Amino acid sequence: MSQTTVRSFVKDCAAASDAACLWRTIVAFFHNCGIEMVSYHLDNAEDLPGGRTGFVEDGFPEEWICEYIDSNLQVIDPIPGLAARLSRPFLWSEIEKLANLTEQEADFIRRRKASDFGDGIALPVFGPKGRNAYFGLGFGKSVVTVRPENTFEMQCVAQIAHLRFCELIEDTLRNIDLSPRELEILRWMARGKSNSVIAEILGISRHTVDTIGRRLFDKLDVNDRTTAAIKGLGSGLLQIKELDIV
Repeated sequence: MSQTTVRSFVKDCAAASDAACLWRTIVAFFHNCGIEMVSYHLDNAEDLPGGRTGFVEDGFPEEWICEYIDSNLQVIDPIPGLAARLSRPFLWSEIEKLANLTEQEADFIRRRKASDFGDGIALPVFGPKGRNAYFGLGFGKSVVTVRPENTFEMQCVAQIAHLRFCELIEDTLRNIDLSPRELEILRWMARGKSNSVIAEILGISRHTVDTIGRRLFDKLDVNDRTTAAIKGLGSGLLQIKELDIV
């Protein structure tokens, strides 16, 4: 990774006018460095185009992505917590040595290994107002030797991208203001509950849930429940730890 390449990346990040443009810049940079798979896992950050609940990715096997979403694996994925605690890059293959895993977390590791898409590295990144995240860089089937100096450069690049991303979404975050009832319904939507089920849980009519749902869609500037959940996570209105299946 040359100094010129990093300098060009910084220039491209600064020129990115929106999140979609920034994501394309990030993916292109890491692919040019020989990284096959790139993911950006969010906690208190806005969603990126094409994002799934809590993350956005490029290059990962679709079978694994579907399993990750359908089985709600983000709840037991040990990497986010480890990234926050260590504050330094680490290989996916090091996780079992670096953390005392719960039975569920160990099951996640077994499922990831069974998917057989190779090793990778987690790059923790940190932003303003606790808007932290991490990048996952997958090596695929390639045998990659990760030198300390290259790891540091990749984390610097990831940190620059994250800070630019936080800057791009700042105005959006300031403008989202949901009422307690709207937030309550959004939280149940993010848990996958239908409007009729939400109505039963809250003891209100289905019509009321529909009306409040349309209002919060307008406030979030979205057209569907999935995007509303992603945006709720992205804005910090929701936290992944709140979304355990009930």
